[in-house]
Amino acid sequence: MFATVRFGANCQEMVNLLCCVQTLTGHLKWKCQCRPEDCIDLMDEKGILMNLSKVEDPASEYASKYLQGRQRYILIRAVREENSEAICYESLLEDLGKHYPELPDRLQQLSGKTQRTEQRKKGSLQRAQPHTSTRARNRTTSQSKRSLEHKSTPK
Repeated sequence: MFATVRFGANCQEMVNLLCCVQTLTGHLKWKCQCRPEDCIDLMDEKGILMNLSKVEDPASEYASKYLQGRQRYILIRAVREENSEAICYESLLEDLGKHYPELPDRLQQLSGKTQRTEQRKKGSLQRAQPHTSTRARNRTTSQSKRSLEHKSTPK
């Protein structure tokens, strides 16, 4: 049971799906020279994200559970934005639009979808906790009192 993964400057790698997800992603990271801490995933030619990066137990789950044999997949990197849960997806296949004209837009949609979800979560948290500034105000007041006490003590 094999599938083809496309990446780089029109490179492709035939991979065995009868291995665990962790082994498959580790091999693909090595093959495309990603850093070990990079989060990678696969997208099929129709633009459907395979969500390998979200597999709960990648060390024991077989890749064949998530991927189909004889299919072609595009390697993508999932980049989590700093101080956020939003994920930006980028293709690791150069000139993605040349090979698959509709997929660059699809990657933007996927990236925008996670950003909108994150914004909604933040908005609901802000509405749910309107008095968080009170704690900061109290801390500032106590800090200024200590500062005044320190300045007023004779030297």
